[in-house]
Amino acid sequence: MSARRLTYLCALAALTAAACTKEAPSATEPPDPWEAPTVGANGETENAPTDLGGGALPGPSRGVRRLRIDTLQAAMSKVAGNDVYGAPILWRVNGRDGFSDLAFGKALGRPDYQTSTEESTVSNALYLKFVGDAARDICMQMAKNDMKRTDASRALFPKAPVDGTATDAQVTENLQYVVLRFLGLRVAADDSMVTNLRAVYDAGVASVASPNGGEITAAAEGWRGVCVTLFESPLFHND
Repeated sequence: MSARRLTYLCALAALTAAACTKEAPSATEPPDPWEAPTVGANGETENAPTDLGGGALPGPSRGVRRLRIDTLQAAMSKVAGNDVYGAPILWRVNGRDGFSDLAFGKALGRPDYQTSTEESTVSNALYLKFVGDAARDICMQMAKNDMKRTDASRALFPKAPVDGTATDAQVTENLQYVVLRFLGLRVAADDSMVTNLRAVYDAGVASVASPNGGEITAAAEGWRGVCVTLFESPLFHND
């Protein structure tokens, strides 16, 4: 055996002996704790926080879902009622129903069963934007048609005249009426919902310089604002 080979075998034997004599880690010995970096991004030494202050995770809860587009379309049309000619009041976009697939139905998420088969019921910015557009259009139609009707047959303000002569009691009664019509809730005259909507009504009236208004009177503009507020309310859209 050559001297070079003998040297190689001796070195290999020494390495094997060292590996066999090294103590294996204990199964019960805890692993080394994770250490946060002690040098921040600015190059300065920083101490890691001892307590991040994290609380317990919240329990599972049922997510709030919005109405499906077909349901929303039917609900807004039902609340709006018919015009003076007996035709249903709908959201109109270039002469079409705004909720139809020929307008914004697909954009709002209605499935076409070609590229989508399920409708998302999570509110997003696009949904809120189109709902606002629909509310403003439908409420203006309601106000204009009510201006042509007698008090008893009006859909938006049957309890209060819109010629500037309405009393506070009549306005309050009509606010209770629209909350019931739009949201299905019977509320007292001093309920916070009524008082908040009264502020919306007053702001709408004040926004019109002349009591006679333009297309509609100042009081009718106040009720149009209340109408838009109720159509945009989460209480109207939550499923």
